[in-house]
Parts: sequence; C-alpha cells; structure tokens
Amino acid sequence: MTARLLIVDDVASNGRLLEALLMANYYVAKFISDSRTVMATVEAWEPDVILLDIMMPHIDGYEICKLLKSQPATAHIPVIMVTALKDRPDRHRALAVGADEFLIKPVETEILLARLRGTIRLKQLLDEWRSRGNSATALGLISGRLQDSPVSNGSALIVEDLLTRSSWIQNLLSQSGIRTAVVKGDNGSLTVFDEGNFDLIIISLSLMSGDPLRLLARLKASAITRDTPILLMAEADQRAILISGLDLGASDCITIPIDEDELLLRAKNHIRRKQYQDRLRTDVGNALELAAIDPMTQIFNRRYLMNFLDRLCNDAKEVKFAVLMIDVDHFKSINDRFGHIIGDQVLIKLAKLLHSSLRKSDVVARFGGEEFVVLVAGIFSERKAMYVAEKLRSSVQEELFHPELDVTISIGVAMSGNGLSASELLRAADEALYDAKYNGRNRVILATGDLGDIERRKGVE
Repeated sequence: MTARLLIVDDVASNGRLLEALLMANYYVAKFISDSRTVMATVEAWEPDVILLDIMMPHIDGYEICKLLKSQPATAHIPVIMVTALKDRPDRHRALAVGADEFLIKPVETEILLARLRGTIRLKQLLDEWRSRGNSATALGLISGRLQDSPVSNGSALIVEDLLTRSSWIQNLLSQSGIRTAVVKGDNGSLTVFDEGNFDLIIISLSLMSGDPLRLLARLKASAITRDTPILLMAEADQRAILISGLDLGASDCITIPIDEDELLLRAKNHIRRKQYQDRLRTDVGNALELAAIDPMTQIFNRRYLMNFLDRLCNDAKEVKFAVLMIDVDHFKSINDRFGHIIGDQVLIKLAKLLHSSLRKSDVVARFGGEEFVVLVAGIFSERKAMYVAEKLRSSVQEELFHPELDVTISIGVAMSGNGLSASELLRAADEALYDAKYNGRNRVILATGDLGDIERRKGVE
C-alpha cells in the first residue's frame, strides 16, 4: 500500500531524513521547509497524508493543521504531528485542532510505518465515498454541503475485562454525552457487535478472557463493523502486539495509563469522522436511489428500466421474458376534469396496484407521463404473457380509484427472442399498445409482424 506523503519541517536535515526513510519504504514523499507554502503545495500536489512539525517560524504546525481542517478541500487529509514537543498540553492541543496522530521525535520507524498504514487505509476509504459523493453532487442529486451537517455525541463500545478501568472510561465518555456500552472479551459477550451500531469501539490489548487480535480481525471482517473506527488501549510493553493490531486494521491507539483529555479528544475525533462517513454513505445511497426511482410513484424510472432491459436482452437466450407497455386510457380527460392532483393520485395508486399484483422477480417502471412498463421474467409463451397482462387490465378496471372516476388501461405485449434489442422490444410493445387504444382501449394486444399502420393511430389518447 503506497501513498503520497508531504513532509513539512523547517529543519532540512530532519525533513530529508524522514523523506529518505519513507521513500525506502516505497512511499512517494515530498519535503518542504517553508510553512508558508503548505497550502499551495497541498492544493497542487494533493497528498494522502501530511507529516507536520509544530515548532516552525512564520506559521506553526497548530495553525497549519487548523487551517487545513477548516477548508472543505483539505479537511479530509490526515495530519500526523511529528515533533520534539513532549508535554501533555502540546499533545492535547494538536488533537484539538484536528491532528490524527502525535508522534515524538525521534520517531520509532515501526510505529511510524504502522500508523501510516492505518491512516492511509482510512483515507482511501473516505476518498472512495467522497468520489461517489462528488459525482452525485455534480449530477445535482445531493447538495454538496455535507460537512456543514451537525455531529451528534455518538456512541462507543468498550471491550475491557478490568472492571475498574471499564467503569472509569464509561463514566468519562458518558459525562461528555457519548453513549456507552461495556462487554468483556470472551466470545459469549460479543453478540452485542451484531446488535448495535457504534461510532467507536475501544479494545484493551490486555484482555484476559479472549484474544484481542482475533477479536479485532473478526470486527474488520464483519460487514457491520468493518468501517467502525477501533481504538486500542496498550500497555507500554505491548509494542509488538500494538503494531500487529494497527496492521490488522485498528484506527488508533492510546497508552495506559490513559490521559483522560487525550482519550476524549481521540474518541470525539473518531466519532466525528465516522458520522461524516456515514452521512456521506447515506447521501450517496439516496442519490443512487434517486437515479433509479421515480419520485412520485416510488417505482423504478425509465433510466433504470433501460439499463435492466439491456441486460435482459443480452441474456435472452437463457431467460425469456415479456414486455408490457401500459397506458392509462383518457388520462388527459382525467386531468382536465378532476385536476392534476387527482391525476397524480391515480398514477400513484396504479403503480402500487401493478407492483402488488406481480412477483418480486418482475420489474415495474414508470416510462413517462401516464405510461408504465412491466418486465415479466420467465415467460416462455405468448399465451402466458397475455394471461398476465389481462389479469393486470381487469384488476385495474375493478379497482376504485375515485368515487366519480372509472380508470382503465390499455396494454401492448411483446415477447423477447429472435435477437431483439431493448429498443426494438419497447417499440414492438408500444405499437401493440397503440393498436389496443386505436381499437377501443381497455384491452390487451400482442405485438405481431403486421400491426396496423402506426401513422394512422397517432394522436389517439
């Protein structure tokens, strides 16, 4: 796993040494020493991670990190502070302005590389969702103002066998409004993972009733918890198991004895990032639904229908199906007499009726206006296709749409096969539909090779 890493340090020897180390591990690294050029370099080079010194002339690392996190174009880029500062207030301040990690010089190579691997994994996951979100925004399907959305206090699951420590952490998080739950590390207690949706999972690496690494592997393999940030609590002498945990997918770590301010800052940062990611995923999912669903009738739209029909035609040798083109008879008269609100209600009710009258394997879509298309899979005979269409027609005729309104439909039926494309099938069903309307409406007509002249049927409502 490689990435583009930007190193910012006013001491050239430090920056060049770190650059060489990262390039030796097959990262693409760039070093700059002037903190005033950071924003321009980030905009031009688009790094995946920024390794940032704190004590620099002109603009210090705190201000740079704060500026990066305040800009929508750069807020998603992880920042790792690499500094000689060792005091707790310095670490707290770095995390408070949005830094993802705080490493003290001289940095242990294995710890740095492990933290980088975890940070890059999270960045790539977020980049994927951001890319989908940008595409949806460009299509006008979402607003593009996701980062302005409020963040709730969130929830955290604590996995710890030591009661005194788990109670202390639970009280600390709860006082900040974070909802908490506590389980032990034994497998019998882990059903809570499958039952709850948490914004953060905190795992002790000192579990006595289970293997913390095996638990971590299970969480990263589960679809429910795969993207949930995991914070590891490690003793000072657990360096090896900590590195293994980061490589297995843990998002972050904190050393025991735990600094309560640091724990709160790390927890809140991870919860904020998780909720942002969840909102982005939801918005993208809604956008995809908007791209496939007709907003008024809540059935598939024409775009989805055409894509699905193209796939069906490509597989038509194995799967036979029928295309039913449906049109509401005298729909213009319904709108003129009762108004467009009643007309819309007729279309909504008709969509529900068609959907409920068919199998789950069948597809119902609004083709446009008062026209609908039904794709009936597994139909191997014209007789069966006509039976399904006639059943739909009679169901509509018997349904009460409005006390003063009788609603009927006309249906044109076309069968797959003979190498017909999606557009050819729809044209055949459409011609049969117009033939049904021309010959009296409220009837079903099967497409044949000698349908009536479509020119003489134009204008038939």
